[in-house]
Amino acid sequence: MLGSEPPQGASIDYLSPTRQALVVAIKVLGEATTDQLARETFLSPGAVRQHLLSLEAQGIVTFTKVREGPGRPRHVFRLTPRGESLFPQQSADLAVTLLAAIRGESPGVLDRAVAALVDSQVQLAEGHLLTLARDNRIVGVLELFERSGYFPRVELPDDRSTRIVLRHCPLLKLAAEIPEVCEAECAVLRALLPGMTVERVEHRLAGDPLCTYELTPDE
Repeated sequence: MLGSEPPQGASIDYLSPTRQALVVAIKVLGEATTDQLARETFLSPGAVRQHLLSLEAQGIVTFTKVREGPGRPRHVFRLTPRGESLFPQQSADLAVTLLAAIRGESPGVLDRAVAALVDSQVQLAEGHLLTLARDNRIVGVLELFERSGYFPRVELPDDRSTRIVLRHCPLLKLAAEIPEVCEAECAVLRALLPGMTVERVEHRLAGDPLCTYELTPDE
């Protein structure tokens, strides 16, 4: 139905192919206007608007109005939490339940569990990554993010820094309940990239559309 919401646990396959393409385009871009989506999907702006109206009615997308100069404001679309949930979430429900139970034991138990998670993730990757030159280590980290479903993108804001933009978070539902997961992710990156300052400059849980890490050599 036009305005029916996706059932609990639905994947992106629930949508028609055209709406899948629009949702994936918004996911990859982070946020997008009607004209941007028309270019990405080879649809007319009018067709895009009609599909976006339906996706909004389903609670999958939302928009903000952005005014730039005279004229009507632009509508900038992004995914809602329901829209984000159409993408893989890496067994988030089970993980939330388990970590919430751990947290209930005592304040220190969750800290130790997160520390153990960091250690295990570093050990899985460091045997390969730490033998590489710095630039190749960054490439290796990107490959890890890609394999884990983060849709990473690289930006070069200046001649020293590298930004890794994560256009999807498969742990978003878990992180919303257990924010320590985000700090664990930062800790893993810092351990895998010695000699670099790793700073999170955008954070979904803080209201940003994406998570972004900026990597800068220490020397």
